[in-house]
Amino acid sequence: MVNNLLGIRQPNGNTINMTGKDFDYNYKYGNRNTVVDTKVKKVKDKIIQNYLIPLFSKQWNILKENIFFIDEIQNKVNYFYEIYSLNELLVYIELLKVLKILVENYTLLENSNGYSHGKHEKNEVMSMIFKTSMIRLLPEYEIYDSILGKPKRQLNETYDDKLIKHIKNMLSEDDITYNKIKEYITSVSSLSS
Repeated sequence: MVNNLLGIRQPNGNTINMTGKDFDYNYKYGNRNTVVDTKVKKVKDKIIQNYLIPLFSKQWNILKENIFFIDEIQNKVNYFYEIYSLNELLVYIELLKVLKILVENYTLLENSNGYSHGKHEKNEVMSMIFKTSMIRLLPEYEIYDSILGKPKRQLNETYDDKLIKHIKNMLSEDDITYNKIKEYITSVSSLSS
């Protein structure tokens, strides 16, 4: 294996260099590497399938489910931008920020409409709604809450730590979806019942 001090990979070398960063000579100098293309394309396709198509087809339920994964995708896009400096990734970075805000505002509006249309609790004398940014839990806890419901503190219920840890691990998988996590959680919770 051949390395040089500039970090340029020689034909029979590897990508180790003095900076500790992966350096692809072919990518840096115009011959796009198919591995890089595949990784970036996979993330871009995921953004289009999970966020843009549901947005334009007004499938808000799908968007609300996929919002749990947006932080992980943002991290991947930022990582790819830092390594490969593709300007097109800047567009995706900003797009994900906008999508996050849109879904949060839609959810807030949906919740406030529930209160204004008499869907609040009957015992409630008066309800006041303040438009604020949503307080978000970690994605694994939000997914847990959306599928199993929040643990009731007055009944001394707590989160299942093993299940939370497994959800967190599932979030890092490339092909993970809300439905896959939901299937897993419902199968595990039905076994433990």
